[in-house]
Amino acid sequence: MSVNNGVANFSQESLAQSLQQTLSPDAQKRKQAEGFLQSIEQTPRFVVPLLQLVNNEGTDGNIRFAAALYFKNFVKRRWAQDEECAEELLSTDDRRVVKEEIVGLMLTVPKKLQLQIGEAVSIIADSDFPEQWPDLISTLVSRLSATDYHVNNGILQTAHTVFKGWRSAFRSDRLYTKINYVLSQFTKPYLQVFVTTDRLIDEHAQNKQALQILLHSLALLCQIYYDLNCQDLPPFFEDNMAEFMQTFHKYLVYANPNAVSDDDDVAGDLEEVKASICEIIELYAQRYEEDFKQLPQFVETVWNMLTTVGKEGKYDGVVSKGMAFLRTVVRKPQQRALFASGDSLKLICERIVIPNSVLPESDEELFEDDPVQFVRRDVEGSEAGSRREAAADLVRGLLDQFSSETTQAMSIYIQKGLERYAANPAENWRDKDVALFLVASVAVVASVQALGATKVNELVSVPDFFASQIVQHLRDIASDVQAPILKADAIKFVTTFRSQLPREMLAQALPLLGDHLAHPNPAVSMYAAIAVERILVLKKDGALLFGPADIQPLAEGMLQHIVATLDRAESPQKLAENDYMIKTAMRIILACRTNILPLAPAALAKLAQILAEVSKNPSNPRFSHFLFEAIGSLARFSCAADSAAIGQFEATLFPIFQDILQQDVAEFMPYVFQILAQLLSVHTAGGALPEAYVSLLPPLLQPTLWSAQGNIPALVRLLQSYLQIGGAQLARDGHLQPILGVFQKLIASRANDHHGFGLLLAATQFTPADSVRQFLKPVLTLCLTRLQTSRTAKFTRNLVHYVASVLCIEPQSGSGVAMLVDAMNGIQPGLFASVLQNVMLEAIPTVVGRIDRKAVAVGFGLLVASSRFQGDPACAPLTGPVLEQLAIMLMDTGVKETKTLADKQIVDGSAAAAAAAVAADEDLDALEIEDTGYQASFARLATLGDIKIDPCSQIADATRGLGQALQSAQPAISAAAQQQQLSPVAVQFISAAIAQASSSQ
Repeated sequence: MSVNNGVANFSQESLAQSLQQTLSPDAQKRKQAEGFLQSIEQTPRFVVPLLQLVNNEGTDGNIRFAAALYFKNFVKRRWAQDEECAEELLSTDDRRVVKEEIVGLMLTVPKKLQLQIGEAVSIIADSDFPEQWPDLISTLVSRLSATDYHVNNGILQTAHTVFKGWRSAFRSDRLYTKINYVLSQFTKPYLQVFVTTDRLIDEHAQNKQALQILLHSLALLCQIYYDLNCQDLPPFFEDNMAEFMQTFHKYLVYANPNAVSDDDDVAGDLEEVKASICEIIELYAQRYEEDFKQLPQFVETVWNMLTTVGKEGKYDGVVSKGMAFLRTVVRKPQQRALFASGDSLKLICERIVIPNSVLPESDEELFEDDPVQFVRRDVEGSEAGSRREAAADLVRGLLDQFSSETTQAMSIYIQKGLERYAANPAENWRDKDVALFLVASVAVVASVQALGATKVNELVSVPDFFASQIVQHLRDIASDVQAPILKADAIKFVTTFRSQLPREMLAQALPLLGDHLAHPNPAVSMYAAIAVERILVLKKDGALLFGPADIQPLAEGMLQHIVATLDRAESPQKLAENDYMIKTAMRIILACRTNILPLAPAALAKLAQILAEVSKNPSNPRFSHFLFEAIGSLARFSCAADSAAIGQFEATLFPIFQDILQQDVAEFMPYVFQILAQLLSVHTAGGALPEAYVSLLPPLLQPTLWSAQGNIPALVRLLQSYLQIGGAQLARDGHLQPILGVFQKLIASRANDHHGFGLLLAATQFTPADSVRQFLKPVLTLCLTRLQTSRTAKFTRNLVHYVASVLCIEPQSGSGVAMLVDAMNGIQPGLFASVLQNVMLEAIPTVVGRIDRKAVAVGFGLLVASSRFQGDPACAPLTGPVLEQLAIMLMDTGVKETKTLADKQIVDGSAAAAAAAVAADEDLDALEIEDTGYQASFARLATLGDIKIDPCSQIADATRGLGQALQSAQPAISAAAQQQQLSPVAVQFISAAIAQASSSQ
């Protein structure tokens, strides 16, 4: 590599080779290539050769795709400039180059690459448009062509990429300013292209090739129409609604053999057009009903379309969107008459709902051939939706307005299906599959993911149906050999209605579901895993429905079944596909709590075996996360029940962890550091650090580990455990200096300074006061330097909290106050009073977090009450301002109490506290990956917990703690009040705090 005139000059060959290796199945080659690319991407103008590769038609298609993918991720990482990050992630010159080139690139690259580049455009536009990219729309409009629809499609795709984010955006002045800016420049050219495209479609009706291009244009125009109307009805579109709706209706009924997709499974452009039109008219029915005069006409048209459209997969989108439109309309009381006449409800159920409730043949094949994909799509949904989902939603829409009529009509079809199945179960199993689906559609009135159905149709008895139609499929794992889908249906019924079934029925179902974890059909076993996992988190009156004593007798069998199912995987990738199973294993361990101890050795051995296998090639972040949560929860509860169990965990896991660290398995390293922190925290605080951990410490402090952002929170947590268990030993053996070197590195970054303070708080809390006294001055010097060069609200808030923590050291003797004032004034005479007045005062009310606020209240209370403070002419006049700010902080009960890591911590400086906290830790009962701060680079293990750093743990309440600290300062408080340095409200609050503290002594 060489750099000429600030421009990165990479050979196309070397850059292409590295990009190609990022697609290699060899993990080591991928890692080397990614490392090289990351090392050069900070070079000025790196994007130039990268975009040249994307645009080079002579380059291999896979390499061009890799370049486009890398560019998209590069933009994700570096475009948006975080206010808390001082480093410039991408130079102004590079940003200018990208914006100059990217639109032209969108017009020339193939569609596969266009999607990747388009995502980059969306990110850039969301950040910069229109303020820093004012010519974007004018550039797009200027390139529209009257004849070249290849160019037009690129422009329309780019526009849609920029606009589509508005669909899910919250209303704001900035958003509306942006939309109005676009409307002022884009609507007239848009209408011209819309009209021209419609005319050209008519003119080229017999030209299949031209028609394909033009219909793709129309599909993009329809998507843009939705984008521009999704937030509000612009006057332009209101004025031209009749013309637009006439054209939309034309294409909703448009039929031309030359326009139909040749692939029965994949929607073509005409099908996309019709689906988009259904989306538009649903939007108008939902939001702009009074202005939408054409609504009745579209209801009739969509109704007729849904009764005649084919069953091929290419029509799924049209059918789903069409039913969604009808659902929206039927829910409108004003439109009730459209569905209330004659046999309308019966016809909708018979001709629309029932046909679209049948499981497609392609889904039956998917159930057998790719069960993981089948279950994932069923449980999590798909972007396109399915006919079945849309049919169920339509039924619920009908129930809103016609509850008894719809229930009665659907009950007839349900009963017929059950009767046909009973007559010949082997042949007619599909009839029961449809019947079970319809029961769920009719019975569920409201549901949430965490609880399943929360409200059911009063006309449907869920317990009776469970007893008569569901249990029969669960009693014998060997039943339904010809139709395992019925087992899946029965299990899904339990999952859906788990909150509506009485406890005794769930207790009956739970062991049966546990047996089905071993079902030979992977989809059935996955549905069983999901059902078990969801039942184990059910609560009643704040307590788990099934406690540890209920689960322990079932746990061994269920865990064995899960392990046996996972053992059938043919490769690490296949093993890691099944995150549902490993999540259920985690939940069983959590549900058992300390009762898991007898099963721990066997469970640990199998989890370690799985970890060793998947670490060879991590492929599913969700599986990885729940695997480590399972290991973490097993260690936590086993060691809480028997601290001697720690030896077995360390002996089993350390060799695997060593391999992960040596092989540099980046995805697993943050997890390894967290589990190490958990294991270390089990050892006795204040004792000697185990030798294995002592030998590991120097490698942990190497800069290479800290260069990976995902490692930083986990490494900080691990060093906190080192300090918690062996702070005195680390200070005595000279290890504090390199740890404080890490602190220096962290506070230099706006993105990581809070992690630096977390490490510093632990060093201050868990090392002897003499050690704190030695490092306090250089630490404060670093903090003040950072304040001068890059001051932020977050940094100042954390500094205030840290200062307060030092002030709380040895409160009876006032050692902390003297230590802090001496250290700061030792940097520069009179510096403490200056920093307090000009920096810390205004930041005191911004401190959040229960423990943080308590430390600030007590620490600064001790400061104000100290003779050192009152005897300093520069400090004493600040008595009133400091107390005023403390009162403001404590009186603001609306401040969020979830800011710091310390607020959810359950380990308070001794291993014994971990055991005491286990039984009370309810946060784990509903643990979800989304709740743990999960992200690609770092995922915090909820089962770990954080080090509780509470410098005044003997005080429970912040206000009372402030009152105790100020008892000797009442003359100074009175003087401040007389000098009007304290507001009457603050005086009243402070006086009440002192009185409360006095009465409690």
